[in-house]
Amino acid sequence: MKNLEKRAVFALVYGANESFNELKINNLISDLYELLLGYLAYTRRESDPIAEQYHSLMALLERNLDKQAGVALEKYRALLDRRNDRTADWHRHALRYWEAGEMLHSRQPRRTAGEHLRRQVETLFHTHILEKLQLSVAMLSRNTLAVLGPDEMPQWQNDLQEVRSDKGLIAALPVAEVYFAAQDLLLRPSPETFVALTTGLDTHHPHFQKDELNALYQCALNYCIRRINDGRPEAYNDALALYRTLLDRGLLLQNGRLSQWTYKNIATTGLRNGAFDWTEKFLTDYRDALLPAERDNAFAFNLATLYFEKQDFTHALRTLQNVEFTDITYHVGAKILQLKSFYLLDETEALQSLLDATERWLRRNKSMSAFGKTTNLHFLMILRQLNHWKQKKGRISAVKLEKERLQLFEKVTRLQPLANRDWILRVMEESA
Repeated sequence: MKNLEKRAVFALVYGANESFNELKINNLISDLYELLLGYLAYTRRESDPIAEQYHSLMALLERNLDKQAGVALEKYRALLDRRNDRTADWHRHALRYWEAGEMLHSRQPRRTAGEHLRRQVETLFHTHILEKLQLSVAMLSRNTLAVLGPDEMPQWQNDLQEVRSDKGLIAALPVAEVYFAAQDLLLRPSPETFVALTTGLDTHHPHFQKDELNALYQCALNYCIRRINDGRPEAYNDALALYRTLLDRGLLLQNGRLSQWTYKNIATTGLRNGAFDWTEKFLTDYRDALLPAERDNAFAFNLATLYFEKQDFTHALRTLQNVEFTDITYHVGAKILQLKSFYLLDETEALQSLLDATERWLRRNKSMSAFGKTTNLHFLMILRQLNHWKQKKGRISAVKLEKERLQLFEKVTRLQPLANRDWILRVMEESA
């Protein structure tokens, strides 16, 4: 915007009569930026009462205001006890509490044996264990994505085995049990380790903060996704149960907003389970949680997908008709949904017209990856051939028709890459 160009701002700030000085305006911008960062730091600290109380306590101790510091220390402990979680962050604050308590205790004229130092050692050890477990799970999660090499992990596991064998310590740190379950699932994925993690999360979820819970639930979701990708559709049931738990506990909302892609993933999982009524309610209930700029696209596309899966192709087409899809993912998805609906409704003329228009659009599009173009162009090619084969019914012999179907079926099986392969194969099997 011209009004925000340096020369325009300079004239507004210093007056039109002063000659433009770029160094002067740059220094002003830099100072304002530092003030903004200071404001953000202040608002962040203000949103964390226990951290703010700690800094107040330390300020009093530094000024030797021991009486006031004693009151502040008690308030710090009360805030700590009020928290439900028992994460590394909680233990870190507990460590600070005992450190401050020792500072105050050491100033007494007649010191008695106190527990402060012993408790410092204990809480420091607990903090160290929980932080190490958290990092270990994060590294194992990355390792499943081939970000880390396999040789980078063993030392973490060896260091933690002694901790795991200490039943008393694990009982004192309930969150550690869940982290060990997450490790087991990542190292030895199986139905048993999956159940151990989800059971641990159900039991101990109040002891975690939101970001840690999300990371642990993501481990469980990733296990479901891997099973789905391996051709085990029963895993959709476990994934839906996890999503429902995450929604019930408010874990998926960030500042009251739900990501459009999480919205789509949940809807897809619900549809794969055949939970049509639940999915429709979810789409409606969480529509307003989407960002306004994404709301219409996401809601219309997922609602149309719901109608399509219910085989209500007419409603699917109507839902897509009046929406201008600005996001390329939704745009392509909507076109494919329309093409599928026209094919299943035997709307041959509309299908051919949309196939031509979509192919032209794909070939001209410069923002889509080469892989994205190829996989979708292959889908258009196969759908053309499938529709051409379909039109031959009643015109050629059943033997020749079946021979052509099998040839096309084999082509679909081998062609790489190909979007919507499962749908094409299912349609061809149903046409046999």
